[in-house]
Amino acid sequence: MTAPAAPAREFIAEPTTVAELGLDRGMLMDLTLKAMFYRGRMTRSELSDSLKISGSAMQEVMQDLTQDGLVSVLGAEGNSASGYVYALTQKGRDRADAAFNRTGYVGPAPVPLVEYIAQIRAQTIGEVTVTREQVLEALRGLVLSDETVGRIGRAAASRKSTLIYGPSGNGKTTAVHAIGAAIGGTIQIPYAIEMVGQLVHLFDMSKHEPVDDPDRAGGLIKARADRRWVRIKRPTIWAGGELTRHSLELMYDDNTRVYEAPLQLKANGGTLVIDDFGRQQIPAVQLLNRWIVALEGGVDHLTLHTGQTIEVPFDVLVLFSTNLPPERLADEAFLRRIRYKVELPNPTRDEFRAIFRGECAVRSLPYNDGAVDHLLANWYDDHQRELRGCHPRDLVEAVVDAAQYDNRAPSITAATLDEACTTYFLRPLSTPA
Repeated sequence: MTAPAAPAREFIAEPTTVAELGLDRGMLMDLTLKAMFYRGRMTRSELSDSLKISGSAMQEVMQDLTQDGLVSVLGAEGNSASGYVYALTQKGRDRADAAFNRTGYVGPAPVPLVEYIAQIRAQTIGEVTVTREQVLEALRGLVLSDETVGRIGRAAASRKSTLIYGPSGNGKTTAVHAIGAAIGGTIQIPYAIEMVGQLVHLFDMSKHEPVDDPDRAGGLIKARADRRWVRIKRPTIWAGGELTRHSLELMYDDNTRVYEAPLQLKANGGTLVIDDFGRQQIPAVQLLNRWIVALEGGVDHLTLHTGQTIEVPFDVLVLFSTNLPPERLADEAFLRRIRYKVELPNPTRDEFRAIFRGECAVRSLPYNDGAVDHLLANWYDDHQRELRGCHPRDLVEAVVDAAQYDNRAPSITAATLDEACTTYFLRPLSTPA
């Protein structure tokens, strides 16, 4: 049974004591010593900013370090205690060396796993509402039948795993991106998570997009926000043919002794797109088998290098995109774990013309229906070639490229389309050399 969602925490107040941080005091001391090892002299205020914890909590840590003879006070900048300047003693440098041997992590203090789980449940993607208008806006750049748009919209509104399939070039990648874009809003994630004494790096600038959080106050008291958390757009993370089984597990760095979060953990609260499904280095059946429990129960299990298994939320909308027939990917028992299957078929002739008109309009070119008639008759009908949604864009671009090369104005004619097709399409097998 899935636990109920906790009340949403749009504002996470900054803990003011070490106890409220929920972290081992020794871990905080080690983080502080490592920061000072790299930076040398640091004020309490600078250390507070480095670890992203409150000045009062930082003061507790510095008192402990001072009492243990690990740091010394060199002086002060200004009249407040936040301006005290600290430096490592020899004993402190030795302790920092030992801390680096345990883990090379330096940066914001982590958030305990229990707090991360509570926040993910509070901002679950399952509570997001997706409207018809949002889906239509997201798909505005595609020419699709009303039936196909409706199927994509119902899949997006369900926030359940979806397989988009069909021939190459008909907009599958654009469609899955549109579903992710339709699920808007922001969430908060920590820079790092503490799991049974181990550190897992979560925030990833290459995959997460931070947003300004203007409401940093918590009411009349004007409490400060917990800086260990960063507000981001609900993530949309992509994985293609490079995806391996290791990408789905905690990745332990033997040098830094820090874990990198797997893709599905980084995608929590958002969308994970598996593009070119079936062409990954991990077989499709193995990938589905890895996520059977996660897709149905909303819970994933991650294993530390110590052998301990950690249970974490799987609050992810997984979208699969493939040009392979679904029955070649897995049998029905596996595929039923993917709730929605939506086919993006080849465009009809009318849709092909509509796409062609749109591509001409984008480039301010007059649309020539007679030239498109010639194209369809001579390059599709004569060769029994299937229509593809990407062909109009590619052919119009080829016409424009040729015109630029010849230093003339581009125009859509039978001749310019013939030349574009000559270098775009491969010769049919039935055509003699």
